[in-house]
Amino acid sequence: MAMTSASELGKLQAHITARIAPAHALGLTVVSADPVTIAAPLTPNVNDKGTAFAGSLFSVAALAGWMHLTRWCAAQALAAEIVLQSAEAQFLAPARAAFHAVVREPSPPQRARLASMLARRGRGRIALAIEVSCEARLVMKLAGVYAVTQAAARR
Repeated sequence: MAMTSASELGKLQAHITARIAPAHALGLTVVSADPVTIAAPLTPNVNDKGTAFAGSLFSVAALAGWMHLTRWCAAQALAAEIVLQSAEAQFLAPARAAFHAVVREPSPPQRARLASMLARRGRGRIALAIEVSCEARLVMKLAGVYAVTQAAARR
């Protein structure tokens, strides 16, 4: 994992909190930018069984993917809108404490394909794999397809 400055983490935290209304309620904290890692405490996300609510696990994973692509677009100097188009979640174990989502870096061909689609049509899609862990145990996997639309291409 590459080192992330406190200043960069602070900017990412401010960005996600300003742009995504539920981020504050979920108690999200941006832990790392490389790889994108977002953590959440159990208390505001607890269900009736004393474990993390599945919707909270899903939300943290989905937002980690969104943050990953937000950073990628910024690095490419692209003003873009990013949305989760489709997703498949696998809930593997209960989360009984704070949990965190980590985005797996897409392959260079996947990134090149997205860049090519954006250059040609102003929009594209990319699949991301996000893993949610709790106390070093994998509790959820999210396979998400994100749609990216350049600001100038929006209609």
